[in-house]
Amino acid sequence: MWTVVYMSKDADDIANLRVALRGNAVISAVRKREDFFELLVPSCEVSLAHKAIIDMEI
Repeated sequence: MWTVVYMSKDADDIANLRVALRGNAVISAVRKREDFFELLVPSCEVSLAHKAIIDMEI
């Protein structure tokens, strides 16, 4: 199951986060919703994804 770990209206923010997650071996996907983007990861990788996002200080 996929879990939303971040939401943004800026596609560049999402792209940068995906690069950071890929660097931490975390699979991710993006889903467009109306006027924002959702960044999703597998449920088993949520903790690792949150750590990577926090480390980026966004």
